[in-house]
Amino acid sequence: MLLSFHSYKGGTGKTTFVGNLGVLLSMRGERVCIIDTDVNGPGIHSLFDIKYELTLIDFLQGQCRPSDVVYRHGSNELYIVPSKACEEDIITMFDTPGEGREKMLELVNTIHKDFSIDHFLFDCSPGINRSSLLAMNIADRATIISTIDVQDIRGTYLLSSMADKLGTRAYLLFNRTPSDKRKEIDEVVKEFSKKLGTRLMGSISFDNSVARAWSRKLVMEDEPDCDYCLQLKEIAERLV
Repeated sequence: MLLSFHSYKGGTGKTTFVGNLGVLLSMRGERVCIIDTDVNGPGIHSLFDIKYELTLIDFLQGQCRPSDVVYRHGSNELYIVPSKACEEDIITMFDTPGEGREKMLELVNTIHKDFSIDHFLFDCSPGINRSSLLAMNIADRATIISTIDVQDIRGTYLLSSMADKLGTRAYLLFNRTPSDKRKEIDEVVKEFSKKLGTRLMGSISFDNSVARAWSRKLVMEDEPDCDYCLQLKEIAERLV
């Protein structure tokens, strides 16, 4: 399954969620590949402490093979395709958007064949941009991660609309919600999701365990029984 993860703004906890979801799925015995398509502000390599030589950018520019940009994490079947910071958008590396799409599918299909991947997770650039829309276009499901910030909510409308135009089923997840107001917020987000016509995955409340990690480690590995991880496990059941 191809799953893309989006947010309208940075700071929603999207990359942290994707990284820990990948760890969880691999711990359950599934083969997972995370691809960092946030070429303007990549972060997956930091979360997994990957010392890379070649990245997604090198493959897209025709400088190496798909297998050269795949890095295995730990003893489980979890594979990472990191990116390095790049001024260009993925699409601008090609003459047409179709060429960019074909190149990404070449990467996905080759990795799937070589490693028998069950799930691909795309960590996409925040906002509405061509790199993010490219991943959304090839995904089976697009999950929009938002906070209860007004700007985030407005942007979620736009992202959901783009998913609808591309024919990709959109899901909605609220993250970093105040734990002391979880009940009230759950009612609000349910109503919002209903109006939007987007399936609600749920909400994850703020957890100090994640804050202490400083995006430098994966709480699913270090504190699998923390509140954040327990909530993520519930979301994963609905998502995959």
